[in-house]
Amino acid sequence: MITKYISKKIIVIFFLSIIYPQSLNHVQINLFANSDNLHFLHKNKGGLYTSNEMKNNIAFSHLIAPENAKWINMKVLWRLDKDKIDLYEFSNTSNFERGELKIGSFDPAVLYENNKFSSGSMVFSNNARKIKGISAASKWYNFFDFFEYKAELFHGKFPKQRDYLGGPYLHYKSVLIKKQFNKSSLGFSLQHAVQYGGYNQFNEKIPTSWKNYVDVFFARAADESQPDQDQVYVAGNGLGSFVLFFAKENTEIYFEHFFDDKSGILLNSFLNVKTKNLGDGLLGINYSSERFNVNFELINTRKQSGNQHPPGVDSYYYNGVYEFGWSNKNMTIGNSFIYPNSNRKLIYNIALESMFKNFDIITRYAFAKVYIPYLDKNQNQPVENHRKVISTDNYILLGVNYKHKNKNMTSFQFSKENDLTNFQLSYLIEF
Repeated sequence: MITKYISKKIIVIFFLSIIYPQSLNHVQINLFANSDNLHFLHKNKGGLYTSNEMKNNIAFSHLIAPENAKWINMKVLWRLDKDKIDLYEFSNTSNFERGELKIGSFDPAVLYENNKFSSGSMVFSNNARKIKGISAASKWYNFFDFFEYKAELFHGKFPKQRDYLGGPYLHYKSVLIKKQFNKSSLGFSLQHAVQYGGYNQFNEKIPTSWKNYVDVFFARAADESQPDQDQVYVAGNGLGSFVLFFAKENTEIYFEHFFDDKSGILLNSFLNVKTKNLGDGLLGINYSSERFNVNFELINTRKQSGNQHPPGVDSYYYNGVYEFGWSNKNMTIGNSFIYPNSNRKLIYNIALESMFKNFDIITRYAFAKVYIPYLDKNQNQPVENHRKVISTDNYILLGVNYKHKNKNMTSFQFSKENDLTNFQLSYLIEF
């Protein structure tokens, strides 16, 4: 059934998109040959899909940014599925002299925009539905003409997850630095995210307080009101990354070092810890021109600080208190190839797009080696056979986009993943 609340929201959105000529609206009709979930068709779709089945749907997107209206910069995504309206993203950004305030679905500030063939950031990709909350971000400030910097702080709450009475809170903060040269740019960022509060694995309420929030903010050990593991280590389920970015003309190079605890943090002189998982993360190279777009990525999550805890078995995306881990509605929030229950992989992700006058030809291929996952700490005993490959996965996609004269587009994609195949036919309307 379509609720009156959702229906009223959609009516308001249509009204705003009509009265403001600065709005950009899309409608995309998606048809599938079967219900099989294949990575290249299912992942990194901005939260459009949340289950393990592919379903025919009509997706709507609206970007509303009236001229000279600093308070309104709205983004709305919703889906029509049979008799159901699914409003899965809604946010508004208000601009001020010294920064901006975002309310709604959270999309963090970044050094660079992930290209459409990327598997996604290790912390926040475009894979799962975004967490709703409020964020405050500064504008880019100039530091004595040497570099520019920006900071962001977010507080939100996860929706209810499977087998849990309620979702945890989300704390996030980041600092970004960039330097512009003649024809190139260099950037660095640090981001830190923490799940805390909500309910534990026994569906017992986890108390929250300002003291608890301070412990979360500074990654300190929790008090006796928190789960046992948080009292021994740090408050909440914390993770984050360091990002290095370089761009020159048509080429971009990016490296994201992921950490799930202190053993993966690089600032050993400040925090008195040593990096044990150096090399884990995402390395990517992208080249784009008027005729070609080539992207290569290497994702490595095998090391995890070693096969014995402490300090190893970092258990990326997995957490004993929040067993759904770093995910939202069964979709990984971070890199789309890594899952809480399958978190040790070596992946090669390659894409080539050839662009002609009215046609785009897309070829994608990914190959993954899967290793024994690190979940619990194995009673602090070494995890055996940690170097053994337990399976391999092959991902293939062949696609054609035809661009009509009226800016509409027809797309056909064939995808094969191991023994499964699926087809997608889409028609995109812009108005």
